[in-house]
Amino acid sequence: MAKKGKLPGAAASPVQPQTPLAKARWALEAGDVRRARELAAEAARAGPESERAEPRRCCAGWGPTLRAIAVAAVVLLLIVIAALGGIFGKH
Repeated sequence: MAKKGKLPGAAASPVQPQTPLAKARWALEAGDVRRARELAAEAARAGPESERAEPRRCCAGWGPTLRAIAVAAVVLLLIVIAALGGIFGKH
């Protein structure tokens, strides 16, 4: 009989890693990009010398792209146009 609150065959929750780089990977896999960036920056500053180059490469690739900025600008422009049309449009 299974214990109350546990599903039969359920895997144990993963243990959080201890090095800054491993924590950054773990946070990224969990979907927490902001925390992953913070941890990768920490690993680049204070991590073991053998692990400092990888977080620098990762941080460089995690920045916003020109395409993402352009899409955000277009969406913002459409919102402003719609708001102005709602305010000044004929009823």
